[in-house]
Amino acid sequence: MALTRVADRLSAVDDQNLTRLGFHADDRRDVALAIRRALGEPAVLARVQLVADQLGRQIGKFEGNTDPFAIPNDFDELDPEVLDKEWGVGILPLLALLATADDVAAFHAARGIDPAISTASLSDLGQQAWVHRRTFDGFGLHTYGWMRIAWSGALYWLGRLQFNLTRYQDEWVVSTHIPESGPLTPQACADSFRRARAFFAEHFPEHPTTRFHCDSWLLDPQLVDVLEPGSNMVKFQQLWQLDGRQRDGDGDALFFVFRRRGEVDVDTLPQDTSLQRAIVAKIRSGGHWHVCAGTFDQDRFAG
Repeated sequence: MALTRVADRLSAVDDQNLTRLGFHADDRRDVALAIRRALGEPAVLARVQLVADQLGRQIGKFEGNTDPFAIPNDFDELDPEVLDKEWGVGILPLLALLATADDVAAFHAARGIDPAISTASLSDLGQQAWVHRRTFDGFGLHTYGWMRIAWSGALYWLGRLQFNLTRYQDEWVVSTHIPESGPLTPQACADSFRRARAFFAEHFPEHPTTRFHCDSWLLDPQLVDVLEPGSNMVKFQQLWQLDGRQRDGDGDALFFVFRRRGEVDVDTLPQDTSLQRAIVAKIRSGGHWHVCAGTFDQDRFAG
C-alpha cells in the first residue's frame, strides 16, 4: 500500500462511511477533523501508513501476529507519548483501521460472507470509539489492540454476540464476546450460538471447531451468589464448563459495568442496579472479582 493510497482512502471517507462503521455523531465529527489534520502532516501520515501496512499483511492470519500498532525501533520520527499527548489516545491507530476497512470487507466478500454481517462486524470500530468517549469523556480509541482481532478477519457480530476464531488448549475454538448491545437473553444467545456454529463451519472449513469458548469476568462463579438465580447473566454463566484457571477481574468488572479505567474511587460509582451494588460491595470489603475461562460443545446449539 503506497503512501498516496492511505491518503486517498482517508480523503474519500465521508459521513456515510463513518455511519456504516458504527461511529456516533460526535465521533464522526472528530474523525473528520483528525483526517484533515493528518493529511496535512506527512510524518503523521507516514505513521498511519506503517500501521495500515501491518494491518493489511495480517488479514486472514488468526494467530502469531505481531503488534501492528507498535512503533519499530528504527521508526523514531514520532514518539508514542507525544502522539497520545498531541493527538489523543489511539487516534492514529484509528485512522489506520479506517484506511484498511475496505481491505477487511474485501476479505469477507472473498469468503462469501453476507455483506450485512461484514458491515455489522466492522461497525465495532465506531462502537469502540463510543466506548472510549463514555469512559474518558472525549474522542479516542484505547481499545485499538482489541480491534486487531476484527481487522484480521477472525471476528464476526452474529446477532447478540460476537465471535472469533482462536486457538485454545491446542485446538481451534469459536471464542464468544458480549458487546454492550441489549439484554443478554437466553433466546438471543441461543440464536447467536446457532448462527455462529453454522457460520464458521461454512466460511472457515479449514479451521474446524467443536467448542465455544469464553474468557470473561461474567464467568466468575461469585456472580451466582449476588444475582437472581433466573437472571440472564446467571443463565449465560451456566452454559460454560470452567477450566479452573482465573486471573484478577476487578478492572474488567469496573470497566464493563461502570466504564471506568485506572484508579477508581468506588464510593463515587452509581448504585442503581443489583449488579452495580454487588461489584462495589465486593471490592469495598477487600474481595476481588475474577476473569474465568470456559467452553461447551457446539452441538448444544445444533440446528
